[in-house]
Amino acid sequence: MNPERATAVTVVCLAVAVLAVFAAMNSYQVSARYAEQFPDAYGAGRAQVRFAPVIERVPAKGRLGYITDLEPSASAYSAAFLAAQFALAPRAVILLGQVPSVAPEIAVGNFTKPLDFAAAGAAQGYDITSDLGNGVVLFHRRPPNGDNSH
Repeated sequence: MNPERATAVTVVCLAVAVLAVFAAMNSYQVSARYAEQFPDAYGAGRAQVRFAPVIERVPAKGRLGYITDLEPSASAYSAAFLAAQFALAPRAVILLGQVPSVAPEIAVGNFTKPLDFAAAGAAQGYDITSDLGNGVVLFHRRPPNGDNSH
């Protein structure tokens, strides 16, 4: 390779490297501005705070049913469910009724407004164990024979 061509290749490589560094810095600035404008857009951080009492009461390998007052057709439904799964990981959080034979012993309630939590749990076959505040409620599955002593 002749010396002029080697110099040209070096200059082009340096220019590409400099442009890549500037592009990376610009991308970081755009991301930082977006994060300032829309902090915790999906509620994952708030969910970690709200569900912290559940983590203290349910083993990491536990499975939890999911009870909510949100309609599955509501735009916030998926975000609320995914935020709960994120906050409670590695515990498995599953939608009740998807597989009728799979009803975890414990269910977590994620409610957006005050309501009769006992009735919401009873509709899914669960009794309240603890109202943990902030719309988070723990439930235990009712015994099959209707005996409420556990």
